[in-house]
Amino acid sequence: MSKAIHYNPHVIMMIKGRTSNNPIKSSEIERKLHIAGVTVREIVHRARTVENLPICSDSKGYYFPMNKSEADKTMRQLRSRAKQLVEAANGIEEYYITDNQKELF
Repeated sequence: MSKAIHYNPHVIMMIKGRTSNNPIKSSEIERKLHIAGVTVREIVHRARTVENLPICSDSKGYYFPMNKSEADKTMRQLRSRAKQLVEAANGIEEYYITDNQKELF
């Protein structure tokens, strides 16, 4: 997380009060706390990775799961995104290690 971004416990409290039936959109958190979307994402990332909080998200917003089963969808989605990013990086790397390189210019 960027050094310029400070942890805001209010973000986590807003999410902890939500379930999968009433998630909170990032835009609502941003508006209520006067912070940027990137800040919300970095705070959620820190909560998930440093504090090990099971914050879930989907197209409807962020929420706190009632159980692990509810968290499974978010875990699968995060792992799928990570896999896609690794595949993209590998594709770029492959360009530089194949014999069939093309000039960029």
